[in-house]
Amino acid sequence: MKKIFLGLIGLIGLMGLISCDKIEEGEYTVYDGAKVSWMSSSASLTAVQRVYVEKYTGPRCSNCPLADATLSGIHDERVVMVSINHPTGQGTPYPGQPDMRTDGGTVWDNWFGINAIPAAYINRDRSTQYLGEMSNIIGDINQALTVEPVIALEASAYGGLSELDVLVNLEFVKEYTRPLTITVALVEDSLVYRQLLPDNSTDDNYVHNHMLRKVATSYWGADVEASGAVGEALMGTVNFSVDSDVNLENSHVVVFISDKASRKVLNCAQCKIIFEEE
Repeated sequence: MKKIFLGLIGLIGLMGLISCDKIEEGEYTVYDGAKVSWMSSSASLTAVQRVYVEKYTGPRCSNCPLADATLSGIHDERVVMVSINHPTGQGTPYPGQPDMRTDGGTVWDNWFGINAIPAAYINRDRSTQYLGEMSNIIGDINQALTVEPVIALEASAYGGLSELDVLVNLEFVKEYTRPLTITVALVEDSLVYRQLLPDNSTDDNYVHNHMLRKVATSYWGADVEASGAVGEALMGTVNFSVDSDVNLENSHVVVFISDKASRKVLNCAQCKIIFEEE
């Protein structure tokens, strides 16, 4: 499964990257956090500021489709969305329906102290919580997109049936010497299961997008091994297993860089999965 990914690593090495050991099978542990291996890079990235939108939702939440409608109107590729099922109450699945709750999502939900859904945050800035229809979130997302990036960030993902290899490239555009973390997560689109609607009827064919299926790194991210000097460039690689009920063809990988102390997101990226040909 790793032929494309490891071949790419070798190609990049020939282009001037410092070599490192490959990730071996069994080297990672999912719940403790998949290991990220770092190496210096000579790559030059285009600095694009993206915005990370984290939404908390649930199948028994009648107002959640209103928030979905608002966020579905955003077609800017610089906006990276993740939907997370609330662990209790309106987030619990209907009998016989898929359970989209995740351990990582529960940890994040508890950190925010979510007590009403739908709820959303931009770049994990806890000072502003968006609720209900979220009509006011669009302007704030657009404003966040105008911020000059501190870090340029790109990601690629390579997969088979049961595991993924993710390659992350980052470059410091501005000096940032505070400790940073990187979080890698798997998100699935086009999930169809029952949802309560605003008129209190239910739709068994409701389409759920951007659903968090797994946090691959530790829930608060892996340390970014960097000094933070302007122009410093790194490449990180991570390998993790995927549960059999995840449709990888409808999935993508989300990565985001956070300030370790405040947990605010500085930049983010997402990518579709490239599948190895048999």
